[in-house]
Amino acid sequence: MSLRDVRDQQVPMRLLRNALTRKRIPNAMLFWGPGGVGKRMAAIEMAKAVNCLESTDDACDACLSCRKVASGNHPDIRVVSPLKKSRIIDVDTVEGLNEFASLRAYEGKWRVFVLLDADRMKGPAQNHFLKTLEEPAGNSLFILVSEYPRVLLPTIRSRCQMVRFGALRPETVAEVLRRERALGENAARAMAALAQGQMTRAFDLVDSERRAVVLDVAGRLADGDDPFEVAEEFSAYLDAQTAQIEAAVKNEFGVDNGNEFSREDRERLKEERMALVNAARRHDIMEHLYLFAAWYRDQLVYGATGDMAHVLNKDQDKRLECGGARDTAIIEKKILAIEKARLYLERFIKEDRVFRDLFFAFAE
Repeated sequence: MSLRDVRDQQVPMRLLRNALTRKRIPNAMLFWGPGGVGKRMAAIEMAKAVNCLESTDDACDACLSCRKVASGNHPDIRVVSPLKKSRIIDVDTVEGLNEFASLRAYEGKWRVFVLLDADRMKGPAQNHFLKTLEEPAGNSLFILVSEYPRVLLPTIRSRCQMVRFGALRPETVAEVLRRERALGENAARAMAALAQGQMTRAFDLVDSERRAVVLDVAGRLADGDDPFEVAEEFSAYLDAQTAQIEAAVKNEFGVDNGNEFSREDRERLKEERMALVNAARRHDIMEHLYLFAAWYRDQLVYGATGDMAHVLNKDQDKRLECGGARDTAIIEKKILAIEKARLYLERFIKEDRVFRDLFFAFAE
């Protein structure tokens, strides 16, 4: 892989390759834009490119340095992501990063620090990080990756070269789904429309039962099923999803209670596991809310136009045609209830209570 392989991001890739060609690489860059469009991939490829032993405007992907970065074994490349149950990048993490950044590169031309979900740095951590950005040591490149750049301090943003990433084209998403998931043309187009230009979302839609569950819930509530009972079943389903996530994360980390690990290592691994599980559960819940919003939005659009051209669930035409009431005010209330549910979840109100109230709103 190289910067050339990042799809549908011509402007940001041209900016990065020009910086490499002209040898005018800033000390800090902020890759921002929607999730699942190639920001993380571009950050890793940029880390490869600045240390490439063969190419001057991209990663050759063949030299020893490129191979080490690709495998995660390069001593001068560090990737930082949120840890702990609260999914934050804390002061201790930033201080460790700052200390590492003060050292000279071990074998590469640049020391590169990729901060995933950089907006998860809390205030004190951001202030500590700002000190390093103000006086970067040697050839140090900080690449911040974020969907929500305005959460970062203005002083941090002002010291970063902003690199904006846009959504992928539906044609690109459909093409990848056909190649990677062996979908037919119609199914790939439907998933690409619903993914809204986010490749990770498209894969999730194909690989999970999330969408089927959302459509089932919406249908049952429209048919008059008890919202309380549906909410109970949905909460049990979410718990089962979390159990699967925990098992997958534990398997990824491997055994961490053997004698070869110190107590501190075991605690650190436990915190990292908890962070990954909580991040995945939060993502799972928010994606369900997105799919609910997309469904009711489609009801609103189709009810007003009778045209499938602007509908996201393009393979649900028959269901939309006989979807019951087209009362605009009722559907708008349901969409508003979804936004309130998202806000309540951000405030850590209990999930089962949030979804119970939401399903009662859907049943009106």
